[in-house]
Amino acid sequence: MVYNGKPSKACAHCRRRKLRCDLRKQACGQCLRAGLACTGYRDPGQLRIQDESESTKQRALGFKSRPITSAIQVPLEETARAAFFSHYVHGFSTTYDVLELIGGQSGLDKHLAASVDAVSLAFFSFQYDAVSALKPAREKYLSALPLVKAALGAPELLASNSTLLAVLLLDLFEKITNRSPISSESWMSHVRGALVLARLRDPAQLNTYIGLRLSVRLFTNMLISCVAANAPIPPALTKLHIELQPHVRGDDPKWRVSSLVMKYANFRGTLQGGLLSHAEVLKRAKKLDGEFSSLARDLPPCWISQRVALQKPSSTVLEQYYDVYPDYFTAQACNVIRMMRILLNDLIRQTYLSTVAASGYLEPQALNVGFASHLIDSMAKEICAAGPQFVDLPEARNRPSNSSPSRRMHCYTLLLPYYVAAFSASPETGVREWVVQRFRSMATNLGIKNAAIVAEMLERRDGTSPWSVYATLGSYAFAA
Repeated sequence: MVYNGKPSKACAHCRRRKLRCDLRKQACGQCLRAGLACTGYRDPGQLRIQDESESTKQRALGFKSRPITSAIQVPLEETARAAFFSHYVHGFSTTYDVLELIGGQSGLDKHLAASVDAVSLAFFSFQYDAVSALKPAREKYLSALPLVKAALGAPELLASNSTLLAVLLLDLFEKITNRSPISSESWMSHVRGALVLARLRDPAQLNTYIGLRLSVRLFTNMLISCVAANAPIPPALTKLHIELQPHVRGDDPKWRVSSLVMKYANFRGTLQGGLLSHAEVLKRAKKLDGEFSSLARDLPPCWISQRVALQKPSSTVLEQYYDVYPDYFTAQACNVIRMMRILLNDLIRQTYLSTVAASGYLEPQALNVGFASHLIDSMAKEICAAGPQFVDLPEARNRPSNSSPSRRMHCYTLLLPYYVAAFSASPETGVREWVVQRFRSMATNLGIKNAAIVAEMLERRDGTSPWSVYATLGSYAFAA
């Protein structure tokens, strides 16, 4: 008897008597008397574990392979919408996080859904250099326009959150696809329309998260649009700023920056009239620069950067150090302050030089020109020191990983501050040459085409206005 390859007791009896019952082809008498059916010993070859891998492989090769599943085709619109949400709602920028809250209440209204589709395709085309998405983006945009117009004619939708958001998204579409603010009326048409809508809304909506968030977004978008297009600040925007004041933290650095930028925009508007004397220009410019400087000194401790010195020379930093910020958004806000100070001091420097040209004597103004240049160079170097943390240094703290989708956007939003620094800094600082190298690196290693375009502007020294560059880069479409 065999059990699990081992002989039974009866077979053990056979072994003690040295009987070869397995060769007799019958059971021995002892086994029969014990009432057991002895089958004898098994063939050792049957008990041996053998490697059947090769024979199994050969049998498998005899069958025709078939794919288990077919490839999943995700529609372009769904892919684009997912990219848009991952950037503007959940990811790098939460600028339009209210979209999820509005959609979660009762689903998206048709005009809002159409606007989301249009701007999603436009963003996808830019972010992933997907030319195939640009045509359907424009088609969706054209189909969204009549839907938004119909919503404006419906009393229940006219002043709704969904309608205001839809118009803001159409404005975002224009900023992504249209880079010529001076020559195109459409570049500001939607944000102007949104400002009109805001006047029709119940003031109580500022007490809600969605209402306040949309109004602050509208204020910021309209303000920056005016600055970039060199347009005057409309009275309605000034009124909106006053209405928002009680609902925001007065000590919020970002709000304080926005308020000072508004003063800067009004100052630029006054300059366009050409009615200010050199003395008045200098007085107002210095006063505003002092306010930006005061804001920079009063930043919360959690905003303060830490300087890190490099042990070895590196082409990825201008001077042998870089600054580490708590996060990208803090660094961005600090760079806005520096850009404003550079632009103001460049105006101060040019005004002094104009005075020199008129009088023919440099000596009285040489010290003032030198001081303005010193401030510009200092701000330019600080901008350059703020970039490596997010772009070039693999050992830098709080740096996005190479695989992070936000890293490319981090680099992209550095284009404007880098350009302003290179545009205005003194030649002896080497800022222009260093920035051009960084732009070339971004274009080559990260595929940022606009980095190469801006690098060429600096190399040509064609004097392109920083605000024109800002519009070319997509304005606030890609900044937080």
